[in-house]
Amino acid sequence: MQSVARAVLPRILSVLENISAILLFLMMALTFVDVIGRYFFTAPVFGAAEMIQFLLAMTIFGGLSLVNARDSHITVELFEPWLQRRIPRLQPILVQTFSVVVMTIIAWQLTVFAIEAHELGSMTVVLEWPLVVVAGTVAGLSVVSLVAQILGLILSGDPDFGADHGDPI
Repeated sequence: MQSVARAVLPRILSVLENISAILLFLMMALTFVDVIGRYFFTAPVFGAAEMIQFLLAMTIFGGLSLVNARDSHITVELFEPWLQRRIPRLQPILVQTFSVVVMTIIAWQLTVFAIEAHELGSMTVVLEWPLVVVAGTVAGLSVVSLVAQILGLILSGDPDFGADHGDPI
């Protein structure tokens, strides 16, 4: 299983890094054009706020896959000292299990939302775009995030996996 994870995960992460960078650039460019149009030409980009919201959601879930795979979340260690004193070997298993369960629930609920948006023919408020496009993309990215997280856990003991990603901030 480690060999499959070692072959697949770097490719997934590379694609997601590029997608996230493109989405972030589009969000920046759209904001720039909207501000210039609004203040210099009194002609803002119609629906820019809604498009930026969509790009933001997709950027977040694209980046979440990278964070999940590398287990590089921002952490608050409220219970860690207590858990490490009482159950030191079980603590990382509990944390990772909780993280996978929560990501599974998020992916499941987003998928349900995307299916409902499709069945109801829901449209966005301003641009009247099919909501299923955005909801489905975010749901798909959340599923990819879950898969990346599981593959990252499989490779968590592999020193070569962590070497490509630099030191944590």
